[in-house]
Amino acid sequence: MGMAVSKSNKDYINENWDQLKCSPIGPFLQMSGIAPGDVKGTSNLCKSSEFSSQFNSSMSDQLNVTNKLSGGLNVVTDTLNSFRKVIASMQQKAFEDLSKIATLIFTIYVKIGNIFYVMIKHLINIMNIFKAAVNFGASVSKLLIAFMNLLRVPVNGVINFVKLFTR
Repeated sequence: MGMAVSKSNKDYINENWDQLKCSPIGPFLQMSGIAPGDVKGTSNLCKSSEFSSQFNSSMSDQLNVTNKLSGGLNVVTDTLNSFRKVIASMQQKAFEDLSKIATLIFTIYVKIGNIFYVMIKHLINIMNIFKAAVNFGASVSKLLIAFMNLLRVPVNGVINFVKLFTR
């Protein structure tokens, strides 16, 4: 049947074979011997090409959906990062405030310690004064006892002399 086709038609088929081979007329042209190649090989090639185009088109849709999902997740990630920054700044501010409070409490403890130091120092001075007063009283008592001891002999002598006459 290839002999019945004109040379110009055969040239046209050969020049445009890439576009014609996967068309519905391509297998008929090969079976009749007008087009070059094997029918089975061309059929497999066309099916493979068709599958690839379908797969690529479905994958491009999937990629578009994935890109949109990634864009949405990027927005969520940016929002979470904003939250993290706000929380970090809140933590930093809380730490600074707690640091100031701890410094104030430490200052109060130092002042209370100084007050106790002064009170203890004054209590020690009062105790020293009390000790000096007790020592002074003890010294006065010793002198009074010594004076009484000194007067005992003459007083006892007078008492014995009076007793001597009173008997």
